[in-house]
Amino acid sequence: MLGTNSIYLVILIGLIGLSTKHTQVTAVLFTLTLITSSFLLLTLSDEIDAKKYAIISLYSLPLITRLLFSFRASLVAMAINIFPFYLIVSEYLAQTNISSTPSFYFQLLTFFTLNLGLPLAVSRIIYTLENNAKQMQSLYQKLNDNYALYEEFFENTGTPTLLCDQYGKLLKANQLSRELLTDNQISNFSDSKISDWLSPVANNGKFFWQSNVAQCTLKHNPETHIEVRRATLDRHGHYVLHLQNTTELRAIQQELEYTQQTNSRLTHFDLLTRLPNHRNFCRQVNERISAKDTHLTGAMFIIRICQFKLLNKQYGKDNANRVILNFAKALQGNLSEQAIISRLRGVKFACFIPLNQTHLIQKNLTTLIRSVLPKQLSIDGNRLNMDYQVGIAYYQTDGKTAEILLEHCEMALEYSSSTDRFSYYNYDLENKLIGEHKLSLKLSSAIKNKEIKIWLQPQVTQNGQICSFEALARWKNGNQFVSPVVFISIAEKLGLLPLLAENLVTELVSTLSEWHKEHIYTPIAFNLAGQELMNDSFFALLMSLISDKPWLSELLELEITETSYVMTNPLIHKRLRSLSQFGFSIAIDDFGTGQASLGQLVDIPANILKIDRRFIAPLPNDQRHLDIVKSTIQLAESLDMKVIAEGIETKEQANLLIALGCHTLQGYYFGKPSPLSDWTNKNHEKAKELRMVY
Repeated sequence: MLGTNSIYLVILIGLIGLSTKHTQVTAVLFTLTLITSSFLLLTLSDEIDAKKYAIISLYSLPLITRLLFSFRASLVAMAINIFPFYLIVSEYLAQTNISSTPSFYFQLLTFFTLNLGLPLAVSRIIYTLENNAKQMQSLYQKLNDNYALYEEFFENTGTPTLLCDQYGKLLKANQLSRELLTDNQISNFSDSKISDWLSPVANNGKFFWQSNVAQCTLKHNPETHIEVRRATLDRHGHYVLHLQNTTELRAIQQELEYTQQTNSRLTHFDLLTRLPNHRNFCRQVNERISAKDTHLTGAMFIIRICQFKLLNKQYGKDNANRVILNFAKALQGNLSEQAIISRLRGVKFACFIPLNQTHLIQKNLTTLIRSVLPKQLSIDGNRLNMDYQVGIAYYQTDGKTAEILLEHCEMALEYSSSTDRFSYYNYDLENKLIGEHKLSLKLSSAIKNKEIKIWLQPQVTQNGQICSFEALARWKNGNQFVSPVVFISIAEKLGLLPLLAENLVTELVSTLSEWHKEHIYTPIAFNLAGQELMNDSFFALLMSLISDKPWLSELLELEITETSYVMTNPLIHKRLRSLSQFGFSIAIDDFGTGQASLGQLVDIPANILKIDRRFIAPLPNDQRHLDIVKSTIQLAESLDMKVIAEGIETKEQANLLIALGCHTLQGYYFGKPSPLSDWTNKNHEKAKELRMVY
């Protein structure tokens, strides 16, 4: 037995040395050694103490395996211990009577206590500790995650931020604050105070970081001003301080204060042109009127720069402001010192000038005003042709105060047009404007309620057969029709043309869809004034329609009214090219009467040319008009363009145009406009007759 014990001790010492590097292997070897030695002592030894040691060792095995391995291993050890328990009990039963042997009960109690009770109790404790450890680990992980989140949030607040205690000791600083306080120089913030870096300005006190807002300067650079804003952390007694470099802002504020003090007069002047504003202009004009005797003669006029929205969109706001500034300088240079000039708002300028008897005649005054308006202005090296609208009112005749004269000039300005740029105020004009205002209210409601209807006028071939239509807008206000020239002009002023065109195109496409199903392939031309194509929504509608209905390009033609000034805009040209690429036929309407006619033939991808009725009406007796029409047809043929003559009212005109080679004819001689319903009633019965043309 001594040898066995010695070997056992040597093995234990070896396992102790091995456990420092191989814990799991050592635990297994130790368990096997314990089981082996205990069984040897139990079976081979005759000494009572040795057997007791062996029994205790084996009974302790479940506890040891639970500590070294797992609960399952402990259960296995409990099951193994049944065997030595059986041996001991058998031995006692063989030697004595169980009822009279206290040792048997002691063995039974020892077995259940060491083999079952103690391991299970320890397992419960370990299980509880493991759960607590897992919860602690989870809480620790959450704490770390929250700390990392708060750390990241603090570091990336977007502003320089400091954390300090109530005594100003710096506890933490993000990167932006370190860069601000040290000017990107490496510096140690530990154990420093905020007062080491910032000096308070004015009466912020010694503990300036405790104020809600404090103005400070950098200690190492007093010219740098820092604004400190405090956020209190009530639970911890610490302060979060947000810093802002206000050096540039303070400089701007000082400059602004200086400017306001030295240039307070600018409150009465336009900031861009330095001309008198509306109120100052009225004051100066009224002072001039009151200072002169009753024989003073003069005139006031308002100038509006045309196409300015297009200039603004094409050249940008800054360049557009330069146009306004250059115009103001040119106007001041061209007018006498006695004139009073003002910029009212936007692109409107007002002038009051004294007049002599010669300029009391409207024609002479118009010539005078036209002479002082700059015809061209320079922008980015480009010369811009300027166009204006002018509303004019005479002093005393049309008003005796600046305010009334301005009001009457505005009325006259509203009545100016692209053909008559200079408009004079009169009482009839005022009544007419009031009537137009009432009509505009009704028109706005009519467009929104889709009360504007489509009428069709046929276009015929040289043999008189209908080959296409022109869609015309008609509005019946009460019991009478309003001229399209009138309500289209009002709609354009109100900016309602895109909505009107959208309503009409939607109705027209619906009809064309029915005709397409019935194999009625008669195209319809739709007029556009230009404002519609400048509208993104309407242009998108056309593109979506041609995308959804590719056949529409064969049945819907687009007529561009050439008299519209927006037709010179590059954006219109770009969008017309897009529509042409998608298959739409483009026609130039009213050719020869509008903006840069020959230039439009280059800029607009048109394949149809319409000769305006004013050139057709004098035929066949006027030779000059005949030569113009003939030249136009020859020009169109050379450009491979189809020619349509409109306004034909006599047989002689029709025969002459056919002889000149005109492809398509249109006018009252062939057919007057009629409602679209005439062609769609009775299941499109009348329109179906046109199928024989093809």
